Amino acid sequence: MALEEQIILVLYILLGAVAGMIYALRRIFILERRILDIDNKLAAVLKRKKR
Repeated sequence: MALEEQIILVLYILLGAVAGMIYALRRIFILERRILDIDNKLAAVLKRKKR
């Protein structure tokens, strides 16, 4: 019985680690999109200034 509880505990820890990785990757993706949007806006502003 104790071995089963330890296995379940390890599985919960692994599940938490995977969930944390997925959350972190999602945040990185969102930040990357924001950076691209800012870069595109900056490029558009600089194009207008050159005229």
